[in-house]
Amino acid sequence: MTGEPRSIFREYFSEQPFVDRFAADASAAVDVIIPILHTNELWRTNLLSLYREIPIHRLLIGDGGCQDDSLDIAKGFPRVEIFDHTSFVSLGFSLRKLIEAVRTEWFIYVHSDVYLPPGWFDVMHSHQASYDWFGCPQRLTVMVEYPLVDEVRPYAGSQMGRKAAFENGISRIDDDYVYRQEDFVLADIVHKAGFREGRIEDTFHYHQLAHRPSPWARKLRRVVLEAEETPAEAVRAATMQARGIVKYLDPEPLLEAWVRVNVDRLVELEQTTWDEFLAWVESTRPVWLPQLREHVRKRARNETRSGRLMAAIRRRWAALRGIEPA
Repeated sequence: MTGEPRSIFREYFSEQPFVDRFAADASAAVDVIIPILHTNELWRTNLLSLYREIPIHRLLIGDGGCQDDSLDIAKGFPRVEIFDHTSFVSLGFSLRKLIEAVRTEWFIYVHSDVYLPPGWFDVMHSHQASYDWFGCPQRLTVMVEYPLVDEVRPYAGSQMGRKAAFENGISRIDDDYVYRQEDFVLADIVHKAGFREGRIEDTFHYHQLAHRPSPWARKLRRVVLEAEETPAEAVRAATMQARGIVKYLDPEPLLEAWVRVNVDRLVELEQTTWDEFLAWVESTRPVWLPQLREHVRKRARNETRSGRLMAAIRRRWAALRGIEPA
């Protein structure tokens, strides 16, 4: 509606016409590559944004083993070529094969869960004289359903109450400071009136988190999501990260920290030891050995110090209780 701020969520779920920019002007046409294993419910909408913004010479899809309708949706668009990458183990090899299949001077690599805003290609195209490989910032739009676990607060957002439980206490609320703690205040009124306040578990409600224009609106800076993963997924992710960085990249502080974290995780999961990993590094990219060996030495020193500290604490505790140390 005219005058209303643009909502990307409304744009996601509104009916959009198919616009093929290539058909109108193919002068700057590029191949677009997308490796996929599965896609989300906005896959078709995302493809509409790609064809609207980019003069797509060919859309090259690397099929890593799709088990949903992603390929059928893609086949509904023009100039799509699908490559069978089901035998590949890694995303990197799929990307290699897709890039090798590119026929245009420039190409675009887009993730399947990306939606392009108006003017995207024109801005990107204007930087071709400055760079040979470049990207732009992300704006995350978070649409994840997950249960909110809160063992402290009353269940709020969709509640049912008996009016009698509030009649004697609701007048305590003045027009001053009850804001975002009203769930506690209302529960306290019920308790103090001798009524019962509780939490039920056999239904739920959806709570939407979205920006709303308001004098009190808070700008969302970061969303932290913790995804569950199986032990097998944890091992595979840590292995790929640690070995991939060592094999293909040169040491630098951020990457070194990334390798350390992932190998420590593999050691914790009893999938390797640091000695085994260092032996692999020596045979693969010895340039990484000095940094990783130093980490192992520091780790050993810290474990020794920690062991001594715990032993001292146990001795002190035993002395205080009059127990002879073992």
